[in-house]
Amino acid sequence: MPRYLKGWLKDVVDLSLRRTPISISRQRPLFSLYNRIIEFNKSKINAIIAEYKRRSPSGLDIERDPIEYSKIMEKYAVGLSILTEEKYFGGSYDILRKISSNVSIPILMKDFIVKESQIDDAFNLGADTVLLIVKILTERELESLINYARSYKMEPLVEVNDEKDLEIALRVGAKMIGVNSRNLETLLIDKEKQRKILEMIPSNVIKVAESGISEKKEIEELSKLGVNAFLIGTTLMKNPEKIKEFI
Repeated sequence: MPRYLKGWLKDVVDLSLRRTPISISRQRPLFSLYNRIIEFNKSKINAIIAEYKRRSPSGLDIERDPIEYSKIMEKYAVGLSILTEEKYFGGSYDILRKISSNVSIPILMKDFIVKESQIDDAFNLGADTVLLIVKILTERELESLINYARSYKMEPLVEVNDEKDLEIALRVGAKMIGVNSRNLETLLIDKEKQRKILEMIPSNVIKVAESGISEKKEIEELSKLGVNAFLIGTTLMKNPEKIKEFI
């Protein structure tokens, strides 16, 4: 079982545990997010992972056509992050399936993954990798799910929020670590703590900065810390054209 949780996190994990697996087969080739981030870095292009989400517990509530949004991002972004959690983020497996059928760049399925069948679903829906959140998993579960994702040739993005999370992520061999500036329990953003954690990640691990990025200047500052990619959701959902400024 996942870690002891409370509030909305406990609810979202309980919903994940009860989620019924789907029965469809993957229709697209696998596009590696890990490899494409490295390619963007070599080409000196800011690697933006553009997120599609309609709602969030921190207050976002927006309607935007998923295909139209994704086609814009396909021209500029290193990849897409698609929220599939239903209750709190307004996501769905159907949105992921539609987007994956229309773009040819890497797709991250962003959800609260606690069991292998969710990784099966991600692969079959056309996602190229998944998010694994250290805060909601035991160390043994995290290690097992990382290995399970790799059995599909998907290198997961492992999300951390503090030093303890990072220690666990490194211990289980995460190769791509995202540091979320937002605390999932309090929903508060702490960019100073995020930067401190980012600086602690070894250079042979892909570093992804998550949450709270709204200006090109922040991307430039984070790049100086060795950040390889930037996951941006709310800002791009409100104004998709900002992707041109960010790269």
